[in-house]
Amino acid sequence: MLDQHVDKILIVDDEEEIAQALKLFLDDEGFASSLASDGATALDMLEKEKDYSVVLLDISMPGLDGVTVLRRLHDAGSDTAVIMMSGYGNEELAVECMRNGAEDYISKPFALEDMRQRIERARAHRRARIEKRQLQQEKEDFILMLSHDMKNPLTAVIGSIDIIREGRLGAVNEEQGEYLQSAIDSCNEVVIMIDNLLDIRKFEAGKIQMAIHPCNVHELISKVADQFARPASHDGIELTVDLQPGTSEIAVDRNAFTRVLGNLLGNALKFTPEGGRIAVSCRSIHGDTVRALKIPAYATIPPDFPEGNCFIRVAVRDTGNGIPTDELDRIFDRYTQFTRRTERERGGAGLGLAYCKLAIESFHGMIWAECEAGHGSNFVILLPCCSESSSGGK
Repeated sequence: MLDQHVDKILIVDDEEEIAQALKLFLDDEGFASSLASDGATALDMLEKEKDYSVVLLDISMPGLDGVTVLRRLHDAGSDTAVIMMSGYGNEELAVECMRNGAEDYISKPFALEDMRQRIERARAHRRARIEKRQLQQEKEDFILMLSHDMKNPLTAVIGSIDIIREGRLGAVNEEQGEYLQSAIDSCNEVVIMIDNLLDIRKFEAGKIQMAIHPCNVHELISKVADQFARPASHDGIELTVDLQPGTSEIAVDRNAFTRVLGNLLGNALKFTPEGGRIAVSCRSIHGDTVRALKIPAYATIPPDFPEGNCFIRVAVRDTGNGIPTDELDRIFDRYTQFTRRTERERGGAGLGLAYCKLAIESFHGMIWAECEAGHGSNFVILLPCCSESSSGGK
């Protein structure tokens, strides 16, 4: 008697003799096999019973052919392994089937033992895919749960430390205030890491909500620069801001763009030694100048971007050790950390630049780095002027 763990196999073939021979063989091998004589019947059976491990699918059938059935299964996200069967031996057709999600392809006539081996291989690959997907989902769920559970107590910690720092619970001298402020800054760094991680996940899942409206770029830059003025001064770093008069507005989400600038300035502070300089600049440039730029291959160019006539260039330059050229093409990847070192360097999760890239691209812009090891780094943001940007929610 078949136990509950026996794999179910669906044979889809309008040639009754072949289908029956396969069924008898598979039943003898310990599988639970079923028959469908056409594509429509097969799709109906697969919709009602989603626990088929493998489908043996003939390509040439009346009504819905095998390739159409395969595409529909693929589009529906079915995890059933599909082995295509054909009496033509067409190599191009085999490639097309594999591109549409088929696990394997076998030409008729075939040896039953060969079919059994292919089925075993398809089952193993299917199990591996399902296990990998489950592990990935468990990891995603754990990260999101951990992130949410960490952020709330951190916010409470920041608030409590700030109450003490402000002297509301008793006098605090200057040195104590510095230590308390350092604790607040460190907690805020962790909160930023969590926010970056959560929003990266939302970007990848297509669930990010953006309120994109025309914004004064000077106002946004000045706001963020003011926030970093104190820590820069504390670390003995000169922070300057150079804003070209009359620069056009940009269409962005205010909070997201502010976080982008904060991530870039935070990195600049992290890797700039005492006595160094950080310069933030903003310029309006024409389309001809943009088309002459040497934009790196890893920077994604939005559709119709080269045809624009007005762009805003925001740059954050530091005098740190720079980034080796062989790392530039991956610094915007998740969990990638710089190998440049300074005595002041603090660790990070490698999420800030990944968030920057996703956010800027959502504004139909580009971001890249111009660096030379030992000579500092220059992170460049290029966005279309507001008049050429599409505003509205996303």
